[in-house]
Amino acid sequence: MYTWAPAQQDVAFITRHQVQEAAIHHWDAVRAAGGNLTIETLVAVDSITEFLTFSVPSDADPADPPRPALDGRFSMRCSDANASWTVGDGQIPGTVTYELNTNPEAPAITATASELLLWLYHRVDLDTASVPTDLIERFQALCFTD
Repeated sequence: MYTWAPAQQDVAFITRHQVQEAAIHHWDAVRAAGGNLTIETLVAVDSITEFLTFSVPSDADPADPPRPALDGRFSMRCSDANASWTVGDGQIPGTVTYELNTNPEAPAITATASELLLWLYHRVDLDTASVPTDLIERFQALCFTD
């Protein structure tokens, strides 16, 4: 089955991605109506992994044209789940890779899974002071999705 993700061409990708899409747009709708919504933790954790797999240039799916390198590492840690990701440069210049579980030496952003996911989509601001500003800016410039 065709998908826009070269590394996964099956219905499972579409099903998984639609959960992520629905969660973000549900948050948008609730927020537009003046409400507040927390995305369920398990959905948010899986959606962060899905985002880091398919929404940044990777060795399996580099950007064309290539983008500038991340040139650093940082971690995202969930305060409400046993989940974390350390993001760094891929092997191909201008790509990103991630490892599950936090690299204790990498600067980290810590928030709930819902907040981290919403931050990835530029929906909320988080305290990122422990991560160099230029590293955050380079990461955000590498993301395919807003």
